[in-house]
Amino acid sequence: MLIKDLENVIKEENLDGANICNAASLKPDEVVITQEDGQWKVFNTGERAALYGIVSCFDSEEEACVDFVKKLRMKKRLSELKKEIWGN
Repeated sequence: MLIKDLENVIKEENLDGANICNAASLKPDEVVITQEDGQWKVFNTGERAALYGIVSCFDSEEEACVDFVKKLRMKKRLSELKKEIWGN
């Protein structure tokens, strides 16, 4: 999977909160994939749109994209579980 494939995966799986290569300014609770200094980086933003947690660094675009989609899927599942538990 590469950057060019991400939009299709996001649409097909109804994933939200994705920021691909800083296409827009950072927003709260996003998963971000970007390339900086020859490395691919994947990270989350918190409620104030700042870096939250650990930045995963990859040498290959494919590895970064797989991690990015995995984090988006986990974000979606967490949201579903919260709705089940809290009914929101």
